[in-house]
Amino acid sequence: MVDSDQFWFVLFAVLGLVFGSFGTVLIARVPAEQHLGGRSRCPRCKHVLGVIELVPLLSYLLLRGRCRHCHRSISVVYPLTELLSALVFLCALFIGSSPLSSLLLAFSLWLLLLIAIIDARTQTIHDALNFSFIVFSAAHAVAIGQLQISGALLLALFFGAQWLVSRGRWVGSGDILLGVGIGFLLGGWEQSLLCLGLAYILGAMAASCLLLLKRVSRKSHIPFGPFLAAAALLTIMFGDRILGLIVPGLLM
Repeated sequence: MVDSDQFWFVLFAVLGLVFGSFGTVLIARVPAEQHLGGRSRCPRCKHVLGVIELVPLLSYLLLRGRCRHCHRSISVVYPLTELLSALVFLCALFIGSSPLSSLLLAFSLWLLLLIAIIDARTQTIHDALNFSFIVFSAAHAVAIGQLQISGALLLALFFGAQWLVSRGRWVGSGDILLGVGIGFLLGGWEQSLLCLGLAYILGAMAASCLLLLKRVSRKSHIPFGPFLAAAALLTIMFGDRILGLIVPGLLM
């Protein structure tokens, strides 16, 4: 008889890999506004991929990162997305309080991962992914009985004010919607404020490293979505501990 913990571990890992594979399709087609239907093809030679080329993660390893038809290299983004999706699903399994809440959290984090990758590659955040993220985040909050508006409102007002002041030059409307989804996912305004602070710290660290390596200039635009996504995950995992250390310190 299969142990219950092992069953859920395997199920969530497999789901993560499968949706990670689907995520690579979204990453390639959503920014290009392409139809999501149809067979997957090699991005270089347009060869229609066979079954052996579509097994998540394993196909990339067996083919040694090259197309079986044209033998040109396949971007590492594809296997990394599949691997990160599996890790995100497993992370949600360990954090969630029930299979349903874990599954809703997994899909929320998976969508957040795709948004972050697309933003890093194209500096755009698409409404279709944002609205899906908001729905799953709110559903997860309802499932655990912690649906709150304060966090979503805080982040929406923060990014909305920047959008109005800069007339869309500092942030886009996608950042506002992303903030709403993260706010629902995190809950109260304290967690959302912590997430915002962590995102700016991570962003400053990354920008400093890129400037030192001369990969960007001071005038370069660095997408904020990936740092906001990473900060949201850190807040979900360690937010209560961090707030427990910060708040008493502020009161002393």
